[in-house]
Amino acid sequence: MDSLYMKGDLLQLHTKDSEVVEGRFYNITTDKSKISLYNVKELPLNDKSEGICHYYDSEIRNIVKLQEVNEQTFLKISQKECEEILKVSKKYVYINQVDSTFHEAMDVLKQYSYIALSTDGAHMGRKCKMPFLVLSTPEEIYIFDIQVMQYHAFDAGLKKILEDESIKKIVHDCRKLSDCLYHKHNIKIKSIFDTQVGDLIISKNKTGRVPDNVKTLAQCLNTHLGLKLNTIDEKMDIVQCTERPLSSNIKESLAKNIAFLHRLSEVINQEMMLPFVRGVECFIESVRSCDDFKAWELCGKYNQIPKDFQSAIEY
Repeated sequence: MDSLYMKGDLLQLHTKDSEVVEGRFYNITTDKSKISLYNVKELPLNDKSEGICHYYDSEIRNIVKLQEVNEQTFLKISQKECEEILKVSKKYVYINQVDSTFHEAMDVLKQYSYIALSTDGAHMGRKCKMPFLVLSTPEEIYIFDIQVMQYHAFDAGLKKILEDESIKKIVHDCRKLSDCLYHKHNIKIKSIFDTQVGDLIISKNKTGRVPDNVKTLAQCLNTHLGLKLNTIDEKMDIVQCTERPLSSNIKESLAKNIAFLHRLSEVINQEMMLPFVRGVECFIESVRSCDDFKAWELCGKYNQIPKDFQSAIEY
């Protein structure tokens, strides 16, 4: 079995019993005797399996890496910018007690009008405990171990930041996060910029209809920034997320998953604003670019919409 797969790669596995399964790469043992996949479906019936499925070398005839459909293959941000963001993700700060490092993080976060917020890997709702909370500025990433600090972390400053209306929180899909914070921690999170909602609005503006399904964070990063789908790790092991001490692999995944949220929010905000910006440009030029006679003619028509306005605001 090939070991040159990245987590999330789409693979098709052919068994010696002539069965075919398709799924995303999770991991492979060092001796390559066992490969694990998630989002697995059996072909041709498309019967889906929940969780992670394991397959052994003794039963595998062939493995084919499939080309992703609709995956962007080029960066929409510069390579240098991408590398700088990844550098930030490697310098994360892990906090598991309310100490001077915790309070320094609070002071830094309160200085920004936009911070990113994530709990990736914790598939929680109102009935599940939150194992960690990740907050970041464009330059710093803080992983707060809520499982260890529990309510003390919120009382010491996190609650105030999450409920502060002057600090915009960038989130990708705020539904479960909001539900858990309210019902488990009595926190009403405020001032949210949800990149998943932004992507829906952009799709609606472009196609004239709301999509049937939302995009994952990886899909949005691919669509709007041109990152590969396996750049981040959205399928973290639930057991590892609750084990303490928290493994370095989980910490690194948490940091990388939030690292691009600031840039993603900027791009999505610009795209959502594009019709407005073009509309304003149309108004600016509608009279200014005319000759004297046409400008004089338009003086009495300021209650009318410029004739090119509709085409200007269309994608």
